[in-house]
Amino acid sequence: MLSDALYGFGDEINDKQIEIIASGCLSPQHAVQFRAFVKQIHNRYALTKIIGGAQKWPHEPENRDALYFLAQSFRAQLIKELPPDKNKLSGSASSFSARAKVLMKDLANISLEIAQMAVAPDENGQLPDWFMVEIVRDLPRLAARKAS
Repeated sequence: MLSDALYGFGDEINDKQIEIIASGCLSPQHAVQFRAFVKQIHNRYALTKIIGGAQKWPHEPENRDALYFLAQSFRAQLIKELPPDKNKLSGSASSFSARAKVLMKDLANISLEIAQMAVAPDENGQLPDWFMVEIVRDLPRLAARKAS
């Protein structure tokens, strides 16, 4: 139904119209995710740029949907790339882990609720235990570095 409605509008559809149509065709949660997906397609935000440091998490209230979508994508990437056993951590995964801790702190500064969602176990899996321990251990140091 959503696809048919979007197709009916053609290429001239704007973001507000997409928001209205998605809200009418999808559940509230799925509509938010779809709007965030559209923002990513329009290259406003890219998780690879955020991880690489070329872009920051979106912090504006009107981009909360994109923040939620990016945080979910970030969580999925953490689960995929970080091994359950820290001893099996490669060099690139170790660098990614260090960057991920900083990004988690930044995410928590924008929205504690979204950061909690990003680390909470769910039906898609959970972050490795060693990584969770390191987040808890390193957060005070990371927060102090920002304050200075």
